[in-house]
Amino acid sequence: MKKPDFHFPPLLKKLKRGGPAVTLPKDAGLIIAYTGIGKNSRVLELGSGSGFMTVQLANIAREVVTYEKRKEFLELAKSNVQRAGLENVTFREKDVLEGIEEQDESWDMVYCDIAEADQTAEMAHRALREDGYLTAHCLHSEQAKALHLAAEKVFRDVFTIDCLVREYRVRDFGFRPRHFGLVHTAYLVFAKK
Repeated sequence: MKKPDFHFPPLLKKLKRGGPAVTLPKDAGLIIAYTGIGKNSRVLELGSGSGFMTVQLANIAREVVTYEKRKEFLELAKSNVQRAGLENVTFREKDVLEGIEEQDESWDMVYCDIAEADQTAEMAHRALREDGYLTAHCLHSEQAKALHLAAEKVFRDVFTIDCLVREYRVRDFGFRPRHFGLVHTAYLVFAKK
């Protein structure tokens, strides 16, 4: 079977994929759109992984601080940020479950991509400014449910969505969805302070 074409923009085509899952543009786009982050935004990322989301965030935000506990993932993320030519990212090699430095209620968004996302709700709340967002990329429904319920205890306007994308086959006769596609990739949890 032919490998799917993710239609990465040129910025993401420069990046190297590694062990951790990547946040695809379809999910990153929803996160960026629903939170409204932009050129003046400060973003805290919990779990750098491959750095794909780090790059997508740093490409539009003023500042990104990203935490990663696994050295090999941190090195991959650093390499990808460098490949993208971005200089507004600060890396911290630390397990966020041991705590984060940014507890000053000044951040516009906290983006979480770790398995224990539900354990970050209170620290994210302390980091965010009023009307800031906690967002998360959860691979499993149980993970999304646990975060959603934890966020409801300290946040307002909590919701969980996912994004299904179907590509179409276009011919002179026979316009229809392709037989294979990239549909569900992750649950996206949003919580507004």
